[in-house]
Amino acid sequence: MLKHTTINLPEELLARVETYAAEKRTTVTAIVREHLEAIVEPSRTPTDDDALLAYSKGLLSRREAVRRLGLRDYASLLVALGDAELPLPLPPARELEEQAATFVKLWRMG
Repeated sequence: MLKHTTINLPEELLARVETYAAEKRTTVTAIVREHLEAIVEPSRTPTDDDALLAYSKGLLSRREAVRRLGLRDYASLLVALGDAELPLPLPPARELEEQAATFVKLWRMG
């Protein structure tokens, strides 16, 4: 269960954190959660017990995340990611390179 809270930050700091989060394809919420977990349990990595966070970071497969979270299907996993303000995982670098090469090839054909 997630609980909402308010944190007061200087505008300039928040702007820098939002920029950082966008560059890392994550959210301010995820950054704060990870840092707070690191403070209260420094020996535990944030993804040890959080299958949703592990999936978002690309450390857990879609199927395994659905299973561990007890969800019905991938659509439920997407909803859970949105509710937790976590981004979709990036595909492996090799897959991104293949997609980019295919795009270039198709663009040149058109």
